[in-house]
Amino acid sequence: MFTLSERTNGQVSFMPNNPHSLPQTYIPGSLAYQSINGFGDFYYQVVEQQQFTIWRSTYKPYADVSLRVVRNVKWLGFRLMLKKHIAHVYLGKPVGIMQGQMYFQYSPLTDVEIRLKADVTYEVVDMHVSTDLFSQLNLRSRVFDTFSEMIGHDKPVWISDTPVWSGYSVLEGVESLLKDPAKDGAAIEIVQQVVATLIKNGGHDKKITYEQAENLYHVREMIMSRYSEAMTLQKWAKATQMNTTDFKYKFRQVFGITPYRYLTYERVKAAKEIMLSNPELPLAEVARRCGFRTYNNLRRAFYPMEKTKLSVWRDMNLGMAFQILVEILLNELL
Repeated sequence: MFTLSERTNGQVSFMPNNPHSLPQTYIPGSLAYQSINGFGDFYYQVVEQQQFTIWRSTYKPYADVSLRVVRNVKWLGFRLMLKKHIAHVYLGKPVGIMQGQMYFQYSPLTDVEIRLKADVTYEVVDMHVSTDLFSQLNLRSRVFDTFSEMIGHDKPVWISDTPVWSGYSVLEGVESLLKDPAKDGAAIEIVQQVVATLIKNGGHDKKITYEQAENLYHVREMIMSRYSEAMTLQKWAKATQMNTTDFKYKFRQVFGITPYRYLTYERVKAAKEIMLSNPELPLAEVARRCGFRTYNNLRRAFYPMEKTKLSVWRDMNLGMAFQILVEILLNELL
């Protein structure tokens, strides 16, 4: 458990709430808590499993505030900024985390100050993991071994000295875990991804401003919602107020993938969802709906992403598709 206090107003009290009533995507099996007061609206959902606990928190301050979070228990886990950027001061150490960045740390206790700006909505995910889960990670590196040896000591330690861009795969993995926290293997898979991403951080990044990071996320959301449309590098770059060279480099720096490859990824993902929800739809129509225009374009893009042929994937997943269809029909009847 943790306590949250505000510098001038004292302890912030949270009351239980219905998780379905919060303006967040519902996390199955979660408990929800909310605090509405004179200086802000703060709420979170939390899911506790045997080997991990995960929180999705939202801060909506009405004025500039400084919040202090204290946990008098050992912490092993990560923080990921989903929306906006927060200046942290952790045990006297300034740590600025931008949207899409994360860090992983061990600490014998938590005592962190977070500084929030008025009328800005912040969203963050925190995940605490057991030492047993952490010991199951299949990673081999000097950084990982050194960090592992420090777990249980009386000093805090980070896998990376500075926050690292999470990349699209970690973002997708976290969202998937939040949709089904009880899914077998999902927790260890995302922790493995997070730690591996932090370890391989090269430290040769170009400087990205807060505004540029937000604009890059805007382009990602554009691709996610409008993948079926024709898009150009020039249009994306213009949306970020960068030239095309800077945009390509910084998009890959933040998301770990090139813009066009990410567009292909979203289109292939949409194709799989369409095939599962409508298994009798001709593949040429599937291709048209997700932006590939022709069956051959979809077929050529599908194999490098999924490591299997399009027709083979559809045949293998027919059972799942009909199960989803039955569930949809039952929900409509009920």
